[in-house]
Amino acid sequence: MTPMRAMRARRWIAPVACALLVSLAAPHAPADALTDAIVEATKNVRTFPDVPDALDATSAYAIQSAVVQRAYGAQIAGYKAGLTSAAVQQRFGVDQPVLGVLPESGRIQVGSKLRAVPGLKVEVEIGFLVGVEDTPAAMFAAIELPRLDYPTTTKTTLADIIATNVSAYRFIVAAPMKLEPDVRRVEVSLDRDGQQLFTAFASDAMGDPTDVYEWLVPRIHSHEYPLRPGMVLITGSLGRVIDGEPGAYVAHYGELGDIKFTIEGGGDAVQTPRQ
Repeated sequence: MTPMRAMRARRWIAPVACALLVSLAAPHAPADALTDAIVEATKNVRTFPDVPDALDATSAYAIQSAVVQRAYGAQIAGYKAGLTSAAVQQRFGVDQPVLGVLPESGRIQVGSKLRAVPGLKVEVEIGFLVGVEDTPAAMFAAIELPRLDYPTTTKTTLADIIATNVSAYRFIVAAPMKLEPDVRRVEVSLDRDGQQLFTAFASDAMGDPTDVYEWLVPRIHSHEYPLRPGMVLITGSLGRVIDGEPGAYVAHYGELGDIKFTIEGGGDAVQTPRQ
């Protein structure tokens, strides 16, 4: 190629390359900005940004993965299933749960006091300890305290739920116990300030928490999240999801024991009990 032709080629290639780079970058810019906003809301306990309704589940999970990496890094305690009841699935037009990540920073001890934040909820759940080859090694009573702080709760979509990591915030797990083969028959209840709020059965979680565990494991791998022995998997709310109002709470799980915790008014602080 002569010097003149090379110069003409460079003049032609440069603008085309720039245009190609711009065209490739442009579709990702809104997603990057949305990820930034969700990370900020996650780290600083702020209202989550609105996620576009047109965002599909695959794209929402991609944002979730980026949020988890930037907000928590490798500090992952385990995973959670959301939307495990038929009624909630119908509300969001899906036929299966969604996957969320539990950060190690969200783990609090039985007996802790935490302060109420906007959108705080209380969920009574059954959890499992991951063993070798992804099988459950033990089970335990669990409380999840998600933070459903969305701009307009009546317009919250499946994309909102997934992209914001299924509202993961705080969680409590009791001491692990031997596996119960008929766990779905476990009866649970929740009291606040000595008044019973509801009773339910473990079968509220997709018919059987063990089935939720078996649903979670392949989804964790498919989204390329790490899964190691010792991690915890919680399997969805049993009975009603309660507003996290101030009060002294006790959740009863029969032979799995009780979980006590206290929610106090205002702020974002956790006080752990002395050992």
